[in-house]
Amino acid sequence: MNFRKSKGGKKALVTLDITALVDVVFLLLIFLLVTTTFKRDEHAFVIDLVSSSGEQVTITSDKTTVYIDTEGDLYLLTAQSTATPSDPARGESVSFEELKSRLEVLRERRPDESVAIRGAKTANYQRVVDVVNVLESVGFRDVSFAYEQNAD
Repeated sequence: MNFRKSKGGKKALVTLDITALVDVVFLLLIFLLVTTTFKRDEHAFVIDLVSSSGEQVTITSDKTTVYIDTEGDLYLLTAQSTATPSDPARGESVSFEELKSRLEVLRERRPDESVAIRGAKTANYQRVVDVVNVLESVGFRDVSFAYEQNAD
C-alpha cells in the first residue's frame, strides 16, 4: 500500500484486496460443513416426557427403546445393530406378550444390550412398572428412563 501523496496533490485511493480473505472464509465454511455431525431424529413417536431437576441423560438411537404413549400403548424400537431381516418391523405397536417374546430373543442375541423406556408424562404409572417388570423378568439389567431437564 502506498501512503505517500501523489504529485498532483490528490490523495491516492487505498484499496484492500480481500480475495484471499474470502477464500479462507469459504474454506472454513466447507470444513465446518464437512466435519459437523448433524443430530439424528432419535424419537420415533412424539411423547411429552416427565421432567427432573437432575442431570439430563441422553437417549441415543443405538439403544433398544420401549415407548409408552398416553393411552398406554407399547411400541418397541430396536437398535439398528439388532435388526434382522426376519424382524423388520421396528417401532410398531406391540402387546405385553409380544414385547416379552421379542425382548427374550433380543436378550439371547445380545445379553449386554441396554434398554431405554420413554414414557409419556401422562402415561399410567402402572403401565411403566409393568414394562420394568417385563424387562427384569427377561433379564435386562441396564435399563434407563428418558426425561426432560427442568429449565431452572
